[in-house]
This record gives sequence, structure tokens and C-alpha cells, in this order.
Amino acid sequence: MKSRTKYILVYFVFWVLVFASQKPLFLLFHHALSSDFSFAEWTQVLISGLSMDMSMSAYLLIPVLLFALVSCFIGCGKWFKSSLHWFTLSMLAVCVFAFSVDLFLYSYWGFRLDCTPLFYLQSPKNAAASGTALEYAFCALLFVLMLWGYVKLFKSIHNHFCPSEGKNYAYLPMVLLFIALSVVTIRGGVGVSVMNVGRVYFSKHTFLNHAAINPVWNFFNSLSKSEDFVSDYRFMDDDKANEIFDSLMINSKSPSDTIVLNTSRPNIIFIVLESFGTNVCEVVGGEPKLTPNLDKIAKEGLLFTHFYANSYRTDRGLVSIFSSYPGQPVTSLMKYPNKSANVPTLPKELQKMGYDLSFCYGGDENFTNMRSYLLNAGFEKRVCDSDFNSADLSSKWGAYDHVVINRFVDDLNKQKETPFFKVLLTLNSHEPFDVPFHKFEDPYPNSVAYTDSCLGVFYDHFKNSPFWDNTLLILLPDHARPYPSSMSNQEEGRYKAPLIWAGGALKKHGVCESIGSQIDLGTTLLSQFGVDSIPFKFGKNMFSSKAPKYAFYAFNNGFGFVDSSGVSIYDCDGQMIIREDDPLNTEKGKAYLQLLMEDFNKR
Repeated sequence: MKSRTKYILVYFVFWVLVFASQKPLFLLFHHALSSDFSFAEWTQVLISGLSMDMSMSAYLLIPVLLFALVSCFIGCGKWFKSSLHWFTLSMLAVCVFAFSVDLFLYSYWGFRLDCTPLFYLQSPKNAAASGTALEYAFCALLFVLMLWGYVKLFKSIHNHFCPSEGKNYAYLPMVLLFIALSVVTIRGGVGVSVMNVGRVYFSKHTFLNHAAINPVWNFFNSLSKSEDFVSDYRFMDDDKANEIFDSLMINSKSPSDTIVLNTSRPNIIFIVLESFGTNVCEVVGGEPKLTPNLDKIAKEGLLFTHFYANSYRTDRGLVSIFSSYPGQPVTSLMKYPNKSANVPTLPKELQKMGYDLSFCYGGDENFTNMRSYLLNAGFEKRVCDSDFNSADLSSKWGAYDHVVINRFVDDLNKQKETPFFKVLLTLNSHEPFDVPFHKFEDPYPNSVAYTDSCLGVFYDHFKNSPFWDNTLLILLPDHARPYPSSMSNQEEGRYKAPLIWAGGALKKHGVCESIGSQIDLGTTLLSQFGVDSIPFKFGKNMFSSKAPKYAFYAFNNGFGFVDSSGVSIYDCDGQMIIREDDPLNTEKGKAYLQLLMEDFNKR
């Protein structure tokens, strides 16, 4: 009886130590983010994360307790030792793999492992394209070394403490007690509130809070969540939320004070630049010498200096741009074709006005359900990786940007129908930044410089084409990215993005200082065309003095709200304010998110 009890206690402590030992490894691996924090703060990561580590350990203890329950009736024979041995080895492999993947993904996404990667695994080749061979080798080596160490420790514990007692009915109440205690530990206590991510938050620094999270617990918890997203974002009663939201949308579709185009039906070219934030564009205060061509176009055109991306991945960014639909904190509209088919789109509105639509991309259009979204948006003419020769598919993600831009130029030269709406989505400034260009040591800025050089080739051709005089060129990113690496995934600078209008159809040049975001582009453009009925619920006209001026962006389970009074950033997991220049903005952001998720749920 005592040996069973001792084994159960030691087994539980073993798992707690496994999870706790991963936290300093996480902090060391992300030294660029953790190096400024003190030893006391590192220690607090371990202490604050202990409750979640214990919760996950209790989950893993339940099968052992069930084995112990059976052993009360048939004894602890070889089956007992063998079953626990293989169960634990399997769970160690799963947990170490999850930690290794999490360690790798956090560098790119800025949040701990959840079920988000499963969405991208619908296309495994593309999902794997973000990493380099060196990163995968490191991940594999780390997995092997950690698994070897944990297995060795477990075997020594298992061989020393595993009981070999016969059946013992008297031990049954003790096992039932342990099961009850495990359930309490899984819940995080006996109170009304159950274990949640916010329970491990302890710091005003988001990275330290993230470091305290158990990635295995977080992954399985995200899988178990209902897809009724409304209940997770109830910040206030409906009347108050609607009142605030209405104030944010009042006069949002009012006419433009300034018409910046010399025609009401120009040809339109969108170039959506992968991961181009203001932090790498000199013309908007970013790092110098990386984007000379983009800077040149901005100086010749109309530059929006207070423009934001609404989210942090391409699938969210495209929906924000073409459907004027804000990104959501924990899901993506593109993930649900039945929902994405029910939102209005700028391409469809243009199609009603007689525009010929086409979309050009060097990657796999099936990745993240992009193809279904593009078809629903009206893009019947599409170019993707399958339209290029195999020799041109040199990049991990697909064709190199210079190859795609050459194809785009060729298609432009052959264009017969007007007016047209042509979209080009670039690719190679996405991790792992695999480009045939070596000018800068850091791979991300180097990839940006490469794509910018391709952009220069296109712009020189476009200026000399017969379409120049009657065409509006719009340049913007699908999203930005944290740069430098010390930038967090939540801060406002990570979402600030360049928006540039150029081309011969543009009659007003200079700078527009209106605060706006990707979701405002459709309304702003259609307002320039004199369209009265604009279907975008969330979009605003950036050229109207009557329309409110603000931007909303979503990161993983949180949001930012920006207006002239400052920035508010709120973490929904921790139910905590990260930054608050104006308390009213936090309330506005909460109301906005609440109404957004209600709308999302109904689509």
C-alpha cells in the first residue's frame, strides 16, 4: 500500500519537474527577449507557472491512478510496470515534441503553442516552409537530447519505486482520494474559477507571462474550446457595447472631402507586400537603405503615415484588405469558407462596376483555404505556383518574387479588358527569407531589400506602360512582423504599416496623416468612385473629416486600439492592460471586439 502511494507521489513530482525544467530553456533560447530581466523575474516565471504545470501533471497522473485502481483487484504484476513504462514514454515524446515545436514557433508568432498550427497543417509542405534546415536540425537535436534525459530520469524512478504488491482492496479509498485531488489540481483549486492562462500571469511584461505558460496544457486547452467565440469576449452589456460601437462607426461612410483621383473608374493594381512593416521602410521612419524603391514610389505618390495592419498572418491580412473585416484574436475567417463566403468583398464590388479581376501569387493557393476565399471574392483568373515551371519554384514557399513579378508584367502587357483590378501578393519576405540576394546580413531585412528590388523593376516598367495614365497603384503589406527581434507581438509598432497610392490616375500627392487600417481601404476607395451604398460594416472613409479616425488590431487573444489620444493594448488571456494611454480607448477596443466576435459567430 505504501509503495503504491510513494510511486504515485514521485510520478506526479517527476512530471512537474519535467515542465518546470523547460521554462529556463525557453528563457535561454529567447535570450533577446529575456536578457533584460533579473534572476528574480526568471524565478517568478517558475513560481507563477507552477499551478499550470501541476494541472498538466495531474492530467497525466489520471491514467496512472486508473492503473492503480485496477491493481487493487488484480495486483501490480508485470502488466502494471509495463503499462506505466510505455504510457510515460509515449507522453514524454508528445510533451517534448510540443515544447520543441513551441520553442521554434514562438520566434515567429510571439505566442505559446495552441491549436493554430493545425489550421496551417492542411498544407504540410507550406506549413514546413517557414523553417530553415538548420532550425529543423536544431529542433530535432533538442528533441532527442531532452527526450533522452527525461527517459533516463524516468527509468531510474520507475525501476526504483514501481510497486510489485498483490491485490489490496483496502487501498481503493486511497486511490479514489488521489483521483479527487487530481481533479482539484487540474481545475486549479476548488473555487468557481478553473485553471486558465490568466492564472499564471504575474508581470506587466507579456513575454514573462508567456514564459510561465505550459505549452502542452495550452495546446490541449485551445483544442477543447467551443467555437462559439462570443462567450469569451463579453466585456459589457449589449446596450453599452452597441452604443460605443455606433459612436465608432458614425459617419464612417460619409463622402470624401478630397477627391485624390483624376478619374472615377481607374484601373487598379494592388501589390500586397509580405511582412512589410514601417520598421523596415525608411520613408516612414524605419531602417534606412532597405527599401529605396518603395521610398521612391512613396515620395512620388500619396503616403499614409498612420496606417495599420489589422492582424499578424496572411490569411487574416487578405480578409482585412479585401473584405474590410478585422482580424480575430484566436481564429481566422478564412478558416471557415461558409463564413468567408458571407462577407462582402472589394473585388466583387468592383466586378459589379465592370472590372476585370485577376490575382497573382507564387505560392500554393490552397494553403489556409486561400483558394476558396479568392473564388468567393470573385477572382476567377488566378496565377499560383502550379502555373510556373518547376525550375522557377526555387523558393521554399514557391516561385521567387522576381519570377512572379515578371509574370505579372507579362500579364499586364497582354491585358485587353478595362477597367481592371489586378492583385499581386509577394512571397519571399516570409520566413525563412530564402532569396537569391545577399546584401544585408540579417535574413529578414535582406529579404525585404530583395523584394523591394523586384518592386523597382515592376515600377519602372509600369511607369512606361500605356496603362500608367489611367491606373491607380496601391502598395501595402498583408501584415507586419516584429523587428527588431526584441519587439513584442503586442506592441503598436509591430502593426504599423506603409500604405502608398501612386500611378497616373492619382492627382493628389504628398502625405495623408489620417489614422486608419487595412479594413478602411475598401470604403475609402469606393468613396473616391462616388459609390453611395458601401457594404463594409467595419470600414471607414479615411478621406472624410466626419469619419472617426482610429485603428483596431488583433494579436493572439488580445487587441490594440489606436487613435489621436494614444494607444491601448489589452491581453484577453490575462485580462490585463498592457498599455493604456487613454482609458476610454480600452473600453472602445473591448466594445469593438465584442461586436466583432458576435458578428463573426453569426456569419
